[in-house]
Parts: sequence; structure tokens; C-alpha cells
Amino acid sequence: MKQRLISFIFLYLPLLSYSQEVMSDDKKYLEEDQNKISLVAGVSYINNSFGLRYEHQTILLKPNDSFYTEFFLRYRWLDASISFTPKLIKINNDDDVKGKTKYFNIGFAFFLSPKLRQQVGYNQIKGLYLQSTKELFLLLGGTNDLSGGYIQFPDANYRSFKGETSYLWLGNKENYRSYTNMTYKPLNNEFVVITGLFYQYNILKDSDRAVYNGELIGGGLETDATKDIKIALRSGAGIQRVIKKNWYMIAELYPQLYYSKLIGEGYNEFNFGLNSNARIGYDNGKWFFGGGAQLNWVNNSNENFYSTTQWQFRFGVGLRINSPKFVNKNFDKIDHILK
Repeated sequence: MKQRLISFIFLYLPLLSYSQEVMSDDKKYLEEDQNKISLVAGVSYINNSFGLRYEHQTILLKPNDSFYTEFFLRYRWLDASISFTPKLIKINNDDDVKGKTKYFNIGFAFFLSPKLRQQVGYNQIKGLYLQSTKELFLLLGGTNDLSGGYIQFPDANYRSFKGETSYLWLGNKENYRSYTNMTYKPLNNEFVVITGLFYQYNILKDSDRAVYNGELIGGGLETDATKDIKIALRSGAGIQRVIKKNWYMIAELYPQLYYSKLIGEGYNEFNFGLNSNARIGYDNGKWFFGGGAQLNWVNNSNENFYSTTQWQFRFGVGLRINSPKFVNKNFDKIDHILK
């Protein structure tokens, strides 16, 4: 009996004390974070491709790859992000071959409920080229000489309106937020299970004018915009590991089942895809930095639909600053109404 009592005093009580201290530190940090604004500036490399089935082959239509400037802002339950092609920095040297691409993206995420997240976003890509130009010429019985480069669609304009409503089934509601982007500091090791309903409305227009070898090979005929909707059910898991207190790593994997419909046409299909994300970073509560990679892939089996693949690398540096008092007061009023 005495041995058990001694073991409890010298072994379990220190562990219990340490656990309470960690919980106290986390609670203190979360309370202070309520009046902090997280700001991030970074760069991102995005590779997009739209694949259309034609004669049992996939013809790839792509934007010209580039680095993009990104900015993130987070305050309490609101996240905002914006990214675009930098105009002052010359990244690509192959505009004459592939054409110029302009990119713009803006998004918002809301945590109005502890385990519920709502995301909305808008994405625009203007200027595409046909990466499968050689394959298309061969299918049409033409030459395989690509001395003129690729077929360009300089006016092609792809716009996407999207949103996602996701729910946390398993995991800590505070650590759940750190999976969205690096503006949240990961506090503890965590395993989460999340299900999300993703919805997207896409428009591809002004793709009738084509240029090859500097000459116009199509255009003059006004064509209707291609419009489609996608609804996907995503469900998967994520792992978060805190390394030496301030370093962390996150990995997520979300298979998805989706339904697509071409608006104005009688084409629709059910299919599958994959969404994954990984990130590693440092966060000491005041300033932070990190980098990561993301892969989004959607399959298709119908020649009237685009399959899409997007892989992305990004790096960012951020800082947390005290928010203005009038901002705190207004958000306190909103929080009171939401409660």
C-alpha cells in the first residue's frame, strides 16, 4: 500500500500537474488570440490542367504556369485570402509559345459554430493553351511538327464559384481550425475526421479564337459559354503533429464522390476524385512561417466534361498583431448575437 502511495505521489502527480499547466497555457493563448489579427504574405506555384476526352484520348488545356502572390488575413472566426499574378515580376519566359495567363482568386472561411466551417470562393483564369497540340494534329491527320509552338486561346476565360460546408466528427474543435491555413497555431497533436459538402459552378467562355504560330486559326463565330455544376461529398482524415513545441506538420487525405451536370445539355455523370494537403511550419505565437503542397484531382469518363487536376506548392511568412479596439468591440457584439 505504501509503495503504491509513493508511486502515485512521485509519478502521477507531476504528470497531472504538467497536464494542467499545458491546458492552462493553451487556454490563455486562445483567450489572447481573440484580440489578435494574423497576417500572412506568400508565394504559390499552381499547375492547373483541364482534360477533355476526344477520340479515346485526353486533350489537355492549360494555363501558362506561374508563381502567384498570396495574402491571408484571419481574425477570430473569419478567414480571408486573395491571390493574383504579380505584375511587377517577370516569371515566365515562354509567353510567346504558350501565351499569357492572368490569375485571380479570393476566398473566405467562417467558423460560426465550433465544429462547422463554411467556405466560399471565386477563381478566374484567363488565357489558356492546348498542351496536347501535337496529339490533336495527329488525330486530325495533320503534321507532328510543332515548330510553331502550341495552339493558344488568349481570350479563353475560366471562372469558378465554389463553396464548401464541412463538419468535424472527431477531434478537438480548436485544433480543427489549424487545418485551414497557417494563420492558426497548432497547439497539440491531433487526429481529425471531417466530412464536407463541396459545390461548384464553372463557366468557360470566349474560347472560340485560337492562335497558332502567330496566326489566327479560329474565331469570328460567337460561341455559347460552357457551364457546368459539380457537387461532391468529401470525407477523410487528417493528422497534426507538434514537434518541439513550435514546429508542426499536418497531412490530410479526402477521397470524394461527385456529380456533374452540363447546363443546357443532357449530359451528367457520377464519378470520383481526391483532395489532399500537407504542410510543415514554425509558429511561436507571434510570428510564423511554413510551406506545403496540395493536390486536387477530379476524374471524368464523359467526353463532354473536363477532368481537372491542380497541384500547388506554397510558402508564406506571417505575423500576429493586436487588433484595434473598435474591431474587438464590434466583433464582441456579433459574437454575443451568434451565441
